[in-house]
Amino acid sequence: MKKTKYIALSLGLLLIAVVYLASQMSFGATGKILPGVYLLNIDLSGLNEEQALAAAKRLEQSFQQPIMVTYRDYSWSLPLNRVDLRIDCEKEVQRAMQIGRTGSLWQRYQERRQAHEGLRLIPVIFLDIRLLEQVVSEAAEVIMLPPKDAGLIINADNTVEISPGSSGRLVEIGQLEQDIKQALLTNSKKPIELKLIEVPPARTTESVKAMGVDTLLGSYSTEFDPNKVNRAYNVSVAAAAIDGLIVSPQEVISFNEVVGPRSTEAGYKNAPIIVNNELVDGLGGGVCQVSTTLYNAVLLANLEVVERTNHSIPIPYVPIGRDATVVFDAIDFKFKNNTDHWLYIQSIVRGGRLTVKIFGNSKYKRDVIIRSWVDETYHPETVVEKDYGIKMGEWVVKQKGAQGYKAVAERIVMQDGKVIKVEKLPTSIYKARNQIISQGMAPPGSILKTPEVPVEKELIEELSSEEDG
Repeated sequence: MKKTKYIALSLGLLLIAVVYLASQMSFGATGKILPGVYLLNIDLSGLNEEQALAAAKRLEQSFQQPIMVTYRDYSWSLPLNRVDLRIDCEKEVQRAMQIGRTGSLWQRYQERRQAHEGLRLIPVIFLDIRLLEQVVSEAAEVIMLPPKDAGLIINADNTVEISPGSSGRLVEIGQLEQDIKQALLTNSKKPIELKLIEVPPARTTESVKAMGVDTLLGSYSTEFDPNKVNRAYNVSVAAAAIDGLIVSPQEVISFNEVVGPRSTEAGYKNAPIIVNNELVDGLGGGVCQVSTTLYNAVLLANLEVVERTNHSIPIPYVPIGRDATVVFDAIDFKFKNNTDHWLYIQSIVRGGRLTVKIFGNSKYKRDVIIRSWVDETYHPETVVEKDYGIKMGEWVVKQKGAQGYKAVAERIVMQDGKVIKVEKLPTSIYKARNQIISQGMAPPGSILKTPEVPVEKELIEELSSEEDG
């Protein structure tokens, strides 16, 4: 019995103590932050949510003032308003509003006691490290040295040299980010000392040497009219896409994947293209000259052709049977690096001449001859169509005819003056285009259209005799 009274008395005294302690702390009005709560050095006591949010934004604004950084005898001012520096004001205010009002009774009591003694919330600071790196690169450019990647140098005589790589010296951005945040949270006015680190090149001299590119394997050039400005421009755009291309051993290259869609966004313009055996204006006209030139360079480099399609009609800038047409998402040109070393492709557009060069390892250097010839000829037919818009007795060429061909080609590979391989290349079929003649059928007195291309007298007589027959 005495023990029970003792326990009850102890609990009573504890309750009195809690009430007494609580009475020494204001519980704060509902909807307002308890007295004694700070966001860093900003007093939020008694503020409602809107007032506290405004105070948090003032703190955020103060963080965006320039900060001084130094390196040895150099110093710079970094504009922190350019690095997207911010705090989550809404989240920090909600955290302040909930102090002493959430959790268990004991947790609330503990938080209220801490607030009574002064409770400082440390905000989380965010910034965009990429923007910080950009700002530092601009301000502290004098002390930084970007790493230099190793590369290949192609000389005018087609010899190959290696441009060595070298390490760079850059600001350790991650450490600077931490130092900036710490300086802001501690309200330090001391300049931040930049720390530099050595950065190796992404491509080292040793890795470029290991590629094994040391000689010209094959080269081919085609001509175009530079006065046809749009077409010449398209040739340059597509050629630039393959210039500098490196191909790993056994890799298959897709022309369409490398060059991409022929669109105005990619920089292409309207120029003649071949559609249904005819030249019409289309976006990207001239790109096929690049794929064709590359195809011939691939042949002469003794590389494997994976996919190739000829045009519907012969084209003037390469021998028949040696063209390669492309249409994005439909017709592609693909080849494989069938060597155990890397390849490097160079394309050059100068004046009205396009040249594609393929460099690789001298172990695979061969003398290559390409032969192509017409195996069959397909003669066009003459089709006569009656046209009541033309005066009776007149004949007009609606479509000029053109011969078609079957062209075959072969690749002769030689080493040390001896033939080591004769390879049959893909056959090319160029369909004949029929000649279409409009025969005038309109009776006298009808409203007629004006014939644009009248048929020569000899052809009229020939057609007349055929009609009579």
